[in-house]
Amino acid sequence: MMKNGLAVTGGILNLLFGIFHMLLGRSIHMSNAFAPDTRGLLMAFNIAGTLTIFYFAVVSLFQIRDLLTTKLGKSTLALISLYYLLRAAEEFFLFHFQPAIFVPCVLVGGIYAILFAMNPPNPSPQNSGPGI
Repeated sequence: MMKNGLAVTGGILNLLFGIFHMLLGRSIHMSNAFAPDTRGLLMAFNIAGTLTIFYFAVVSLFQIRDLLTTKLGKSTLALISLYYLLRAAEEFFLFHFQPAIFVPCVLVGGIYAILFAMNPPNPSPQNSGPGI
């Protein structure tokens, strides 16, 4: 039960991050602070990031059983955790450190790291080998 609660919490946080990135995309689009090529690049990266974050929300809210019991789910948990923990680390290396970005990213990355550590993949035969 705790695992499901953590997954739902992570899903809700991802949903909120996705909405934030939609608003960020609008701000980038409306801004005159960037050259057109730079604005286009920022928009492309933001759209890809937003899509990824909404995917994280969907699997966390609507595919919990698969997320917590399959090898693909376990690899998805690892990806989500790394995505947010790397974003938190970027605050030190690429940006002027902002706790308002760092703390939520560590929180979400930590939730998925805990889920990853708590869930051994299901070793059933249907989860192994190439799919055709």
